[in-house]
Amino acid sequence: MAGTIGLVLLTMIAAAGGEVNPERYVQIERLSNRVVLGYWLGTGRCNLVAIRGEKGLAIIDTEMSPRIMAPIKARIERTFGRDDWLYVINTHGHMHHAGGNVLFPDATVVGHENLAEDTQWLIDKQTDPERKRRDLERAALTLRDLREALRQVAGQRTYTRRIHGEIKFWNLYIEDMKEGYEIVRPTLTFADTHTLDLGDVHLELVFFGKGHSLCDTLVYVPEEKLLVTGAIVYQRAHLPEVGERTEWADVQRFMTVLDRFLAPQVQIDRVISSHSPPLLKSDLRPVRDYYQRMVAGLSAARREGLTLEQATDRLAQRVAFRDFMEPPPGHWAYGMHERNIRNLWRILSEPSPGQSYRP
Repeated sequence: MAGTIGLVLLTMIAAAGGEVNPERYVQIERLSNRVVLGYWLGTGRCNLVAIRGEKGLAIIDTEMSPRIMAPIKARIERTFGRDDWLYVINTHGHMHHAGGNVLFPDATVVGHENLAEDTQWLIDKQTDPERKRRDLERAALTLRDLREALRQVAGQRTYTRRIHGEIKFWNLYIEDMKEGYEIVRPTLTFADTHTLDLGDVHLELVFFGKGHSLCDTLVYVPEEKLLVTGAIVYQRAHLPEVGERTEWADVQRFMTVLDRFLAPQVQIDRVISSHSPPLLKSDLRPVRDYYQRMVAGLSAARREGLTLEQATDRLAQRVAFRDFMEPPPGHWAYGMHERNIRNLWRILSEPSPGQSYRP
């Protein structure tokens, strides 16, 4: 029954979407002569950063699927007046970040050595019939909710346009999922750091550690004083993550990498996170401090013989980390702080974690 309902919803809502030129929902911001920020206008936002160099173009992340990425790619090419794509960089393999790689057939796809594993779920949900069915049903239900939201904001032009953009976004995604699309994995990988040379501009790729994903990567462009953080600094006041597969070496790396970019001699005028307007270098500090305070707090709790429950009460977000937003129930990040505490407690309980990091 659930499958039938989902199919009916999918058919009705997709048909209601209409034929609208998707480029009307693409936003392009020119950050400099060499850097363009592009994103889809909707209720959410995922920043894609394109860089023009003497040797060619590079793009950081490629949205959720080819039909969504195509109009963004077209707008960027018109903005730069060229289409000689040299590199595609995926900061990680989650939604919005690697679904449009196939549109860049002549480019080298670059990512951390864990990126292939991190994108496997994108392949699985197309090749496994049950996963594909569930994904399409979720998309249909999302569209149903958006249609309801559209009625609620009737007459409010800004919100109406954003919701129309989100509806178009999901209709395009459904078309891609029905038809199927290729997930292009990296052809150039690295373990710790790697620099891409575009001639007059260089892209320094830095592995952050296994946290939000298995392959979180930051990209620093020194000539532009620009740092692209992917989902590391997700948006201002958004909690960072300690994942189920995070190890002590990753936690050390989190803090060391952030220390590196917070150093006074590292020039950063803009920080581009995945899901917010551009941030500042100072927005890195609360994230670094969160990891430091969590390690110090849980280490002290263990020395004092506290239980995990007692440590969780002591380090509760509403008490110890009030500067960070508490996501509402139903949000994907709901309960993240408690998960972070459990995961870091596990890490600190492992034999000889070798806590060599020094702030």
